[in-house]
Amino acid sequence: MADPDFLGKYAIRGVLGKGAMGVVYKGFDPHIERDVAIKTIRKDLVEPELAAQYMARFRNEAKAAGRLHHPNIVGVYEYGEDDAVTFIAMEYVEGTGLREYLNRRTSFDFAQLTLLMSQLLDALEFAHDRGVVHRDIKPSNLIVTNEGVLKVADFGVARVDASSLTIAGTVIGTPSYMSPEQCRGLETDSRSDLFSTGVVFYELLTGEKPFRGNVESVAYKICHEEPAPPSKLSTLKLPAAVDRLVATALAKAPDNRFPSARAFRDALRDVAQMSVEFDNGLGTTMVSIGTLMLQKPAPIWDDETLRTAERELARAVGPLARVIVRRAAQQTSDRAELCSILSDYVVDPETRRKFVDAFNRTGSGVHAGGAGASGAHATGSSRSGSGHAHTGAPPSQSGVNHRSGTGTHGVPLEQAYVDQITARLAVYLGPIAQIVTKKAARDARTRSEFVRRVADNLGTQERAAFLREAGFGED
Repeated sequence: MADPDFLGKYAIRGVLGKGAMGVVYKGFDPHIERDVAIKTIRKDLVEPELAAQYMARFRNEAKAAGRLHHPNIVGVYEYGEDDAVTFIAMEYVEGTGLREYLNRRTSFDFAQLTLLMSQLLDALEFAHDRGVVHRDIKPSNLIVTNEGVLKVADFGVARVDASSLTIAGTVIGTPSYMSPEQCRGLETDSRSDLFSTGVVFYELLTGEKPFRGNVESVAYKICHEEPAPPSKLSTLKLPAAVDRLVATALAKAPDNRFPSARAFRDALRDVAQMSVEFDNGLGTTMVSIGTLMLQKPAPIWDDETLRTAERELARAVGPLARVIVRRAAQQTSDRAELCSILSDYVVDPETRRKFVDAFNRTGSGVHAGGAGASGAHATGSSRSGSGHAHTGAPPSQSGVNHRSGTGTHGVPLEQAYVDQITARLAVYLGPIAQIVTKKAARDARTRSEFVRRVADNLGTQERAAFLREAGFGED
């Protein structure tokens, strides 16, 4: 059967993938001029005795996802069928499946994991509040866009309201990611999704599934055995609180898990403020990762500049690029300084050169009335690729100014204090905190001056809270 030119109103532009029963096409909606992905099932390829089940699952996916309009859920636009094909038109997402990242043995730092898991839990909270339980949360159903946005896909086996695609005693889901109640064919609720989310989190932390083996072995372990704590397997220096968080998510009894996606997310954010090892590409240090939230860019920057910066930086740092760029864009209106800040994250000289070249090919970078240089370049010893942050180097090598001062908190600045404030600032700014404190330390004479310079990078409410935590009241 040849590929069609149209499905419904959608023009077929290409093939995205093929399966045993159908094809996923890239399509185009001519009415509102947007790309779509079109998942199809060819009726002639479905075994007659299974046709009703597959068609029910297909319609269920459209029904479940179709009611969920959320930035972290792949949107469904239309369900349609004719004599030969049943199809679902859905959001076209450019990105990489989380399973592909894991297959490549990609290393995520805790900041990236906090961002990804928070987005997944946001999506689940939204779905659960609307009566939808996904029932098949796993890395292959999670897509990370080029901008670092996580999208939940494939609601084919979702439970919608009180309905179910299966009769009692039937096992539904993917073995390694199923909850104990799924393995036993029992009734499931939203807490089953949270167990599967815990499995995904464990795998991201360690690179290994918590329950491994053949289907029967995995099912037994899920129901009866506790996996090794993530801290025993992870390359990250994880605090014990992370082990406790994962243990709660993977509790055998639903009543012992987090009661909701929101509770899981809040607990994750609390843990994220504890000290973990962070690698900024120049070295590692123990910092308080804090809550990472996607921020809107400062309005002075044009979208082309920020999109280019995010795309090129993602080649070096992965999904966290969007967070880094958006944070940095709030700190400066100067193109050269923005490029300088961002290129600090790129260790490889050739990759850094390509990043700077691509950045400079964009427009002016600022809207009319905004400040900004016409070009940008990467300079400074920190971009040589040989430096290390917070390694205990003598003051002359650390870049910290030790000139004395007077007045309130007029204590000379020292590296240990810079490290302390960096960890505290990371709660608000995430990984970019090290860049901010490094720059402030070069110019400050005293602790007081240093803290004030750092605080100027925060919004009004965050600034007040940060100054209180650092032992300084507002002026």
